[in-house]
Amino acid sequence: MHPRNPYRIPPDFKELALKFPEFRKHAKQKLSGKIEIDFKDAAAVRALSTVLLKRDFNLEVELPPDRLVPTLPLRINYLLWVEDLLQSAKPATEQLVHGIDIGTGACCIYPILAARMKGWHFTATETDEVNFKCSMDAVERNCLQTHVTVIKVPAESMLCGNIDITKQYDFTMCNPPFFDSDSFGPKSRSEKRPLPMCPKSGGSASATEIAVKGGEVKFIENLIKECHDLKLCVRLFTTMVGHKSSLVPIKALLKEAGACSLNETEFCQGRTTRWGLAWTFCDNIVLANPPQSQRKTHAKGPPPLNYSISRERWSSKGEFSVACVLLKSVELLNSLKMEIRKVKEKKDRKAVEFIAKENTWSNQRRRQREEKRIANQGFEQPELKKAKIDAATPEQQSNHKFCLKGLMLVEETDENFISLQLQWIEGGLGRESMNQILQYMKNHLFEK
Repeated sequence: MHPRNPYRIPPDFKELALKFPEFRKHAKQKLSGKIEIDFKDAAAVRALSTVLLKRDFNLEVELPPDRLVPTLPLRINYLLWVEDLLQSAKPATEQLVHGIDIGTGACCIYPILAARMKGWHFTATETDEVNFKCSMDAVERNCLQTHVTVIKVPAESMLCGNIDITKQYDFTMCNPPFFDSDSFGPKSRSEKRPLPMCPKSGGSASATEIAVKGGEVKFIENLIKECHDLKLCVRLFTTMVGHKSSLVPIKALLKEAGACSLNETEFCQGRTTRWGLAWTFCDNIVLANPPQSQRKTHAKGPPPLNYSISRERWSSKGEFSVACVLLKSVELLNSLKMEIRKVKEKKDRKAVEFIAKENTWSNQRRRQREEKRIANQGFEQPELKKAKIDAATPEQQSNHKFCLKGLMLVEETDENFISLQLQWIEGGLGRESMNQILQYMKNHLFEK
């Protein structure tokens, strides 16, 4: 997920359920006490997107029940990627940003988010009558008419004839139908299999939103042809891609069309992965990889494990600050006989490197229970019993060879949440060791 995406830390469903009755009716409590929703339930996903837009962006929208539900982490990933591209391609003296959203959907999600977050201007096009009316309502309801213009256009054209070619535009965005309408639909003999949802956790959708003749490759091929005709008034063209297998043929089409520079990225959010392609016909623009793409390309090892700590839950532990959370976390690592080295020091972001020469965190609870039982009995533990207790896991039996190296990052995400991340560097049992250490820290920070 993009490093500036606010949903890198998942929303607190319990907090949402308490604050929003419309979300509460879809929330379910597990035996563990955790609050969750059914992401296969279109109404639940619709309620989640609606309340997040309201809480985090002050945007009021009504999403129709038979149209694609915009999931926010993916949409924001796309917008932030475009912003990175613009920063590398757009002269710093220019402040006004004007984009085009091709097929803006049921609530004009990209334009209203970008207008609220960045102050960008948008021309949004839409072919579907229901989506057009809902998008108009979303713009007017949130008083964004000065920033967003929604246009009803014919299905035969995406750009040509739909925009004012006397104006200069910075970029285009597009979330094309991913499936081929010729091979899309029921496959069983009964022909009664329901249409799949796209994305799987994105709620219901109309057939035209998720399927088109020839699939996304043909759709984007037609888009590329129109982009070429408008290369003098649009600086950057971008599109989302739903299938990784589509990237190679689409990039071949772009090279054939004479694109001067290309950029490719990956949008990862939860279990859903999408791809982004950007291109330009301006020979003075080079679409370099944005910073987060470079980090991913050169990253070593698995992604970090993340644990979000809320101000409310930390209230009994003292001051809610990065320094205090780091201090108590380092105390726990010290209790595990780890060597600690500071590597980064900022007010809202601190990191330490830790090295473990032996596995001191496995079976801690069993050891503590046994030690407490022995202390209560008030006599020495039999030698045979000691041997059994001290017989540790296989990796502990070879502790003279054991060495685990990791990084702990404590970072303020907003005024009410602090993120604690553990990143495996080398040694031990890899990610499994980091999982065990994180679980140990969670147990000792909050369950004592």
